[in-house]
Amino acid sequence: MTFTLDASGKITVSVAKNFVTPIGIFSVETGVEHQFDINPKGFLTAVFRYLDPERGLVEAGYQIKTDRRVEPALDGQELAPAQGGTLRIDATDAEPGETTELTISDTPQDTPVPSASASACGDSGSVELELPEVSAGDAVADTVAELSAACLEVQYAVEEVTEPEDGTVVRVEIPTTGPEGKVQLPPVDDGAPGPGDKVTASRAQAATVHVAATPQEPSPTDTATSPPPTETAPTAPTDSPPPGTTTVHGAAYAPVRSDPSRTGIEVSNIDAGFDYDALCAQRGEEVTAHGRTSDIWIKLLRTNGETGWVTATALTGDPETVVTTAC
Repeated sequence: MTFTLDASGKITVSVAKNFVTPIGIFSVETGVEHQFDINPKGFLTAVFRYLDPERGLVEAGYQIKTDRRVEPALDGQELAPAQGGTLRIDATDAEPGETTELTISDTPQDTPVPSASASACGDSGSVELELPEVSAGDAVADTVAELSAACLEVQYAVEEVTEPEDGTVVRVEIPTTGPEGKVQLPPVDDGAPGPGDKVTASRAQAATVHVAATPQEPSPTDTATSPPPTETAPTAPTDSPPPGTTTVHGAAYAPVRSDPSRTGIEVSNIDAGFDYDALCAQRGEEVTAHGRTSDIWIKLLRTNGETGWVTATALTGDPETVVTTAC
């Protein structure tokens, strides 16, 4: 069976209706999931998290009748086998006009399904976690098994990258109750929490496993400046930057934070190869990342009119001069 989420927020299902029952579409807030009623016996609940053009951030749930292990694939990339429980898909970073496709098929019945016992995990809203070792290129099933064993729920997102290999892990984002909001593995810089560090993971939202997929060639009607899957919009080279801003170029993936410090809450992110609108620069916490060290932070203008800070080490050019306007 195949679920297809199109750019208008409509989900179509290619399977007999007696196998799939829509549960409903529910508005949710950032960092919070809708709590779907789960029937673990004979059913799998598929949940899509996405931005609806009219309702904003929503989650749509579907109950799938199956008592077998199944092999899900997201946009052609295989995920970890599943049986019962919840299969979560995060499509909030889908580019304009892009569709998201979830395919579910039978899998060999001797394939292990990642899980953790309910008695071991309890029902607390958080869990003390020693961060595991996660590397780009790791097997998705192995990573999910490790996260599940740590009592974390998992959701999937496809990320178009040239490295690592298709169908492997790019990165994992784990929501926390701390001021950082969430941590990323592998760490984004030397000072960020990493393997062996202990954090309090929030169970209000699933950990996101980003799965690698080869970037698609743009169609003749597409432009080379399609927005990256981030809330901080790139600036098209053919457009003039907004008054009072400077165009900066992303050199690496990096979080955009609420303050010029790694303790600031992550509100968005930037990606390598895209342009962004910068307002000004100021000194903040010193960061060693992307092969450089600097205490310069750049204030970016976000698509929603709000602002956020990114370390200058994640931008091309000399951190001291990439933006000359002081905040």
